Amino acid sequence: MKLIVNLDNLSGLQLDARPEACEQVEAKYKEWIQSDYAGFRNVLDPCAVEHPPIEKIIELAEKHRTGSTGKEIKKFVLLGTGGSSLNAEVLVRGLRSKFTKPQFYFMDNNDPTWFIEHFEHWKPEETFVFACSKSGGTLETWSQLLVTLNWLQNNLKSADAWKNHLILCTDPEAGDFRRFANAHNITTLEVPKSVGGRFAAFTPLGLFPAAFAGQNIKGYLEGAQELVEEWEAKPFNENPAFRLAHALCSHPDHKNTIHFSYNSHMSAFNRWFCQLWGESLGKQGKGFTPYPAIGTTDQHSQIQLYMEGPRDKIIGFLYVDYHKTPMPIPTISGAAELTSAKVLEGRSMQELFEAEFLATRDALKQNGIPNFTVRLEALNEHSIGALLYFWQWVTVLTGAIQDINPFNQPGVEKGKMLTKRYLNELS
Repeated sequence: MKLIVNLDNLSGLQLDARPEACEQVEAKYKEWIQSDYAGFRNVLDPCAVEHPPIEKIIELAEKHRTGSTGKEIKKFVLLGTGGSSLNAEVLVRGLRSKFTKPQFYFMDNNDPTWFIEHFEHWKPEETFVFACSKSGGTLETWSQLLVTLNWLQNNLKSADAWKNHLILCTDPEAGDFRRFANAHNITTLEVPKSVGGRFAAFTPLGLFPAAFAGQNIKGYLEGAQELVEEWEAKPFNENPAFRLAHALCSHPDHKNTIHFSYNSHMSAFNRWFCQLWGESLGKQGKGFTPYPAIGTTDQHSQIQLYMEGPRDKIIGFLYVDYHKTPMPIPTISGAAELTSAKVLEGRSMQELFEAEFLATRDALKQNGIPNFTVRLEALNEHSIGALLYFWQWVTVLTGAIQDINPFNQPGVEKGKMLTKRYLNELS
């Protein structure tokens, strides 16, 4: 297994559940994976309708790397918000340099200034657009799509050329995206009905951009399936996902969950985690407030609070063992005799990086701050697939423990209703 979970530093929290409590959670979990919410599990089953059409995704990605003008696509633009954007971003950003072409833009905020700035620098004939809305009616995404289509239609030479620069990802049957696609013969990919947006990394919503980036999208599913096969073979109370979920729920004062990634490429994963954890579990007066942190940067901006502030936090670390190059720290003339340079003499940036991670983790433990670590042996499709599924699993089990449905988001709907009302009042 490429993913290792260390729970040794969860001081003061309960890792082991009573047999009757364990049985209740297991029963609830089995109920969910046999219900309308089963999609997050079924995507890994090649025989299930939710399993992604891998070959179709790869074929479309290869086809659309060249636009209607015959020019190479240099800008991949994803329109969407929340899970419609974050799932793809964590896959693409985790394994891809931002300097590699095509460049990827995740336009997850309908800030008009931001869009105008990008339109001024993109070339439409070199741009491909992937617009994502599971419901097909997300106003933010529709605003993004309409202004982007207007830009394409006004700047491409052929009247219908824009259709070759666009794929919609949405519900298989319903919604305004689906109706628009049917009316204009636009290519679509489908998000299965039983897979919620924030659980949709292993659907075309996440996999098509990854395939466009040249990644091995089968590897994501294989990594997740490997994790499931190994852990489902264990007794339920020995499953690391359940043990972590139980520990996180065992102390009522720990209402904040900090996710501390020691890998710059995984900053998008931090935001993905925050949506999954917050939107799934923040209900009925319950839940945990998620907060992202990046090591080593946030050792200098947040650790003081975590060490000596309110004792209401649990800190999860993500560390990747492998780095492409250790980056030896050289000896530079004129600096070799300085104290700081002597400390680093003969060392590498990777050694310093790991030493800082270990020091931060253990300093928190010594100060009584509970923390846990997820280590990846490498950063690749298999390990990221395992990591995403691990956190989906922990989230669902945490919902079962707290008697919360992790698959809905009723608190979001009021804001959507008020948005439409205020929009009408502005006219």
